[in-house]
Amino acid sequence: MLFHHRRAKPTPNTLEAILATYEARLLAYVARITGNPSVAEDIVQDTFIKLAADWEGEFIDSAAMNSWLHKVAHSKAVDWVRREIRLNKLHEEHQKERGELEIPLPQYGGESRISPELVLKLEEALLQLQDREREVVLLKIYEGLSYKEISKQIGLSESNVGFILHTAIKKLAKSLGGKENG
Repeated sequence: MLFHHRRAKPTPNTLEAILATYEARLLAYVARITGNPSVAEDIVQDTFIKLAADWEGEFIDSAAMNSWLHKVAHSKAVDWVRREIRLNKLHEEHQKERGELEIPLPQYGGESRISPELVLKLEEALLQLQDREREVVLLKIYEGLSYKEISKQIGLSESNVGFILHTAIKKLAKSLGGKENG
């Protein structure tokens, strides 16, 4: 008799349920930071390994779980970008020392519309925001949630979400050298 193994739907409050809930979102988020889907897979895998090892309590889909996962994935992605920038600088210095012509290499999984340095600057600016501001920005900008969806997820009114987002965007603009308009 042949057994057909079918992956069962994860039961609530398990690591598998959290993985099923957050994996795609985290992959998209980290891929935007790194510009490299393959690296994003490794980082997200490391994030879930860290979750399994370090999370205290039940594996419940919550704002705290969402925030923790995004912070860990964010930190790992920024570390990767920093490491890549250092490696690229070393490579460029080595080429200059040898007098080689510099040939543009596809970095971060292909051509990117923004430079890795700008990505890093944006990530550093995000880290300067208060936790609640960063959470709202990530949910709005990176996750594409509406004010209503964000308000339900974090337990604030839609107008409060709008105020927090407005304040955070002004802070980001100032950090990135833009004008801070009222």
